[in-house]
Amino acid sequence: MVSFFKEKSTSGVFSLVIASVFVRAFFWVRPPQLVSVPDDGLIYYLISPLSGLSGILLPLIYQLIVVVQALRLNYALNDVRLYPKPAFTAALAYILLTALFPAWNNISAALLINSMLIWLLYRIIKLYNTQQPKTLIFNIGLITGSTVLLYFSAFPLILVMFFTIAAFRPFRLNEWLILLIGIITPFYFFGTWLFMTDKWSMVLQQLQIFQPHIIRPANLSLTIITLAITGAAIIAGVFLWQSNSGRMIIQVRKTWGVLFVMLLLLIPVVFIVKDAWPNVLLMAAVPASAFVANTFLYPKRNFISAIIFWVFVALIVYNNWIAIKVL
Repeated sequence: MVSFFKEKSTSGVFSLVIASVFVRAFFWVRPPQLVSVPDDGLIYYLISPLSGLSGILLPLIYQLIVVVQALRLNYALNDVRLYPKPAFTAALAYILLTALFPAWNNISAALLINSMLIWLLYRIIKLYNTQQPKTLIFNIGLITGSTVLLYFSAFPLILVMFFTIAAFRPFRLNEWLILLIGIITPFYFFGTWLFMTDKWSMVLQQLQIFQPHIIRPANLSLTIITLAITGAAIIAGVFLWQSNSGRMIIQVRKTWGVLFVMLLLLIPVVFIVKDAWPNVLLMAAVPASAFVANTFLYPKRNFISAIIFWVFVALIVYNNWIAIKVL
């Protein structure tokens, strides 16, 4: 099965669609729902009108969102030549990871914000060779600020962007200030609107979502198993990246570094933002997919990649068919 995704061809896109439909066959008995609350951010007010859509349309919309995100992520990573050859393994990894938990198989704010995150990632990888760094840096800051404003739990992206500038560009204070101005711009306009409408109390209300806490999954043992297997695949992908980094050009090595930092900073959000579990972890699927893709592409023996693939499929089937309680 995985061999279909190790080559970049037109049939790979078709195979990707089939794979997404296959791992989410449970949509026939339990279609996705629209899940969002005001504490998510401004994106709640953008997607709440969709709550009136029929159950038939939601599975189609969900599949379209996930497949398009997978293809865009795959294109971005292949464009920077993150892997030894173009393939659809990153897209396959994203399809599998986003299906692991029942809650992730809903149209949520975190799922939609992944489109912004992938867009941001695509802009980041252009930093190394850009002829207009200031314009690109401002745009990166603007996208980052807009993303955080739309989904408050995406706030670690601000730190990721400053790390990115430090990694890709020699230190220039004006570029750091441009990034900061870009990040602040969406908040400035939103703050102006709050001031003019006398709604500053909304700021204090939203700050209450930041409460360090311990998560308590409904099915602790199954959650630990799922996260442990996923973590093992990610660690294996990190190991494969490190083992082959010596043959990579500087831009590729720095891109891998940014993805690694992004993954490390997005995971702890689940312990910081109230009621963020498990949807907020969906953002980590973007950088995680890049590393899991290594476990599909690098092993010379196909059965290793096949085992990893079918283990993920087994987890998806068990979590979404048998243990249907939201983890």
